Amino acid sequence: MIKVFVYGTLKPGEVNYSQCDRWVIEACPAIAMGQVYQLPFGYPAMVANGKGIVQGAVLSFADSAILQQLDEFEQHDPDVFQRYCPRLSPDAHHYQRRAIGVFNPEGISLGSVWTYLMTSTQVLQIGGVLVPSGNWRGIDIPPQMPSS
Repeated sequence: MIKVFVYGTLKPGEVNYSQCDRWVIEACPAIAMGQVYQLPFGYPAMVANGKGIVQGAVLSFADSAILQQLDEFEQHDPDVFQRYCPRLSPDAHHYQRRAIGVFNPEGISLGSVWTYLMTSTQVLQIGGVLVPSGNWRGIDIPPQMPSS
């Protein structure tokens, strides 16, 4: 069983859940230690720094091939990245897939699962804005427009 913590557009009910929903065996609410930031592209990034709680879901899959599909999905579109961050290299600012500990909403451990993270440095260079609640919702936070 492959488990992935999602906190942004791949959460059930969000715009990109359809990228993986047909392979999801189970989805359950979960939290992880860290902070979530709104990126100027209209989607979030999580930093696993232990400074807060990020709300999301753990998606369970039967086939490990889902990781390759998600790895590809989780990279920035180079054209969009260059429009918003023309001075930065997209390769240096991709997400990294890492295993982290997650918990159910009551704080009971769900074990270690995969998720996609950035470093604090990456998020700040891109212009990420902290989501203080730890609950990113695409309907609440419109993408930032690039400066003219």
